[in-house]
Parts: sequence; structure tokens; C-alpha cells
Amino acid sequence: MIELNTIKQTAQGFRDDMTAFLDRLIRFESLSGHEGPAMEWVYNEFMDIADVCEKVPIPESIVDDPEFCDTYRGEAYEGRPNIRVVLKGDGSGKSVLFNTHVDVVPGTDRQERPFDPFVRDGAMYGRGSCDAKGQVAVLWTMLKTMKKLGIRPKGDIILHIVVDEETGGNGTLAMIREGDSADCCVNLEPCSNHICPSIRGSVWYTATCYGRAGHAGSAEVTVSALDMAVEAMRIIKEYHDELLKNTIDDDPLFSVFKNPMPVCIGELHAGNWPTIAPEKAEFKGMFGFLTTPREEVMHEIEHRVRTRGPEWLKDNFDIVFPYRHDAARLDPSHPIVTTMAGAFRDCGLSDELKGVTTSMDGWMYSRLSGIPTVATGCGSLSDAHTINEHVVLDEVIDCAVGLVEFIRRFSGNDES
Repeated sequence: MIELNTIKQTAQGFRDDMTAFLDRLIRFESLSGHEGPAMEWVYNEFMDIADVCEKVPIPESIVDDPEFCDTYRGEAYEGRPNIRVVLKGDGSGKSVLFNTHVDVVPGTDRQERPFDPFVRDGAMYGRGSCDAKGQVAVLWTMLKTMKKLGIRPKGDIILHIVVDEETGGNGTLAMIREGDSADCCVNLEPCSNHICPSIRGSVWYTATCYGRAGHAGSAEVTVSALDMAVEAMRIIKEYHDELLKNTIDDDPLFSVFKNPMPVCIGELHAGNWPTIAPEKAEFKGMFGFLTTPREEVMHEIEHRVRTRGPEWLKDNFDIVFPYRHDAARLDPSHPIVTTMAGAFRDCGLSDELKGVTTSMDGWMYSRLSGIPTVATGCGSLSDAHTINEHVVLDEVIDCAVGLVEFIRRFSGNDES
């Protein structure tokens, strides 16, 4: 039996190579829709450390899938495949599927070097360093360590490294439709190396209010679509506050947060002249939720705007939900959670369980494929998408070590 300290020392031995791996991966400007070159490089990097490494093309027909998230459609999927990596077991143990992504959001305003990474005080800075290219580095280090030590799982270890996560998870959806099955899924995202069995849900919406345009001096006959939009936004926020109050105690992993299910209105467009009541106003936003089914949330948002606002809104309001991520929860007493907690604790990591205050692709494995799912990963969510996005390099190594030990305990292994 290989000692845990040996696993730690072996993973630490890859620290310089892992740093170079992450540096190179960040340099690819792999914005959603433009991941092709980065995925080709990832494919080549994993070829020699796994039994199977294959590019999985995404069919253009994925846009017709009922779960497709139509947020920023426009980029064809040709030339930007997902990557599927497998370390084969002998079939006598449990299989583990890992999911993470390569696409990133654009650099933040005033972020001078989003794709020119640098190391400072033991941390790698750059766009995607923690969300989620640092997670790809975790998987690379994990497999390198297992290969060097001859750790062979008894169940298959499957990696889904995907595109198109930031725009709604369509890369993961495509992989799920390929039909992979496993005894558990580990969704790697920035979780500060905590174990997260509870993942909140989120819907994005585009809401349109219609008015009756006219001169500002004819207030008795005009209806401002912008005024109607303000009322609709108020009602949505009011529903959020009520739902938060009613569900915050449903899951103790969320109750430690002041607002684990934020509502955000990020865009508003209305009118074209200061003295004309606008005919149309459109606003876009996100609505988070904890345990309520997404169908109920979407219905309630629309129903409340039509019935609790001005009478005008009843027939002059439209809303669509292009992004519909359900919440997912794995019981904290589930063997996956307890096994991971024991492995992390013995590796010197925290075994404290947390809720995730953002939506993640893991819900799809849980809800669409019936695979029990837990989230973890290096880096902090509070650093993702920011001007100072970074990941502490030791956290990458620590996460890899924790996952190797989790595989040994959950899947079983034959060590040569």
C-alpha cells in the first residue's frame, strides 16, 4: 500500500511542470465559442497519461435539445470539441467521473494581462486561473501522480473536459447525451478545496415590457414601457426576498450565507429619445434559488409580474428563460461525501461541507443522468471573473492529492 506521504511528495514533484502547464493553458484566449486551439493542446497533453483520450465533436443539432441554453448562440461547434479522458479500471470497483471546463469569460475592465499569466507570492494570476483552468491542472496532476506511482483504479476514471460552460453548460449537455455513466460525478470549480454537496440553481431571463409611446406632454395617453419594467423588476426582487426567507433553512449548508441565492439585473434597454415615453423596454437578469424546482421559479416570476403589478402588465409583458440550471443536492451522509471528507481530512484539507452559491454543470449529471454529484476544486469563487483572478499553486497540488486519495478509497485500486 502506497503511503499518503508518498502521494503528496510525488504530486509536489510535478509542481514546476504543473505551473508550466497552467501558464500555457491560460495563454489560450479560450473565450466561449473560441476554445478550439486550447482543446487541441489539452488533448495532446492528456494523451500520454491515460488509456483513452479522445475528441468528442458536438453536433450542431445540440441547439434543438430541450435543455440547450440559448444565451449567446452564434458560434458553430465545429472545431471546438469536448475532450474525454479515461483511466480504465478492471470493472470490480466504482467509477468516478470528473467534469470541468476550458472556456473563460472576457478579461475584466482594467485587467491589464488577462491572458499573459504571471506568478506572484505563490499564486498564478490570469483569466481562467481558477475558473476553471486551474481545475484542468488539478486533473492533469492527479493523473500524472497516479501514473508515476502505478495507482490503477478498480473502476473507470472518466474526465469530461468541456467547452461552452460559461454560456450555459452546453458542452456538458453534449457529453451527457453521449451516455457516459458512473457511480459518482465530481464537478471541479473554484470551491476553495471545500466539499460541496449542495449546488444552488439559477435561471437567466430576458423580460420585455411594452408601452404606448407618445410625447412626454401627453402623459394621460402614454404608457412608459420603462416605468412598467421598473415595476416588473420590483416584483421580481420582491419574490426573491420572499423565496429566500422561505427556503434559507431548507439546507443548513446554505443557511450560513446571508444571501446564497442572489438576484441580478445586468442589462436594461429602453427608448431612443428623452421626451418620448418608450414603446418597449427589455431587461436581462439572473435569479438564483436553493431548493425550489426551476419550473416553479420560472412560473412564479412570470405569474407574479402579470398579476401583482399594474393592470397594463397583464397583457404587455413577455419573458423567456434561455438558461435553466436546476439546483442539486447530495445528502451529506452519502458515502461519496463521507468518503471524500475522510480522504481530504487525512490529506490535511478541510472536511467542512459547504453549499455552492453559484450554479454549476454538476446539476446535469445529477438530474439528467442520475449520477450522484459533489463539487470541489481549488481557488476561490470570490476571485473568479475578477480583475485579480488567481489560484494558489499549492492549492492545485493539494486538490490533486485529495482526489487521488478519494479515488483510492471510493473506487479501490491495484498498486503496482
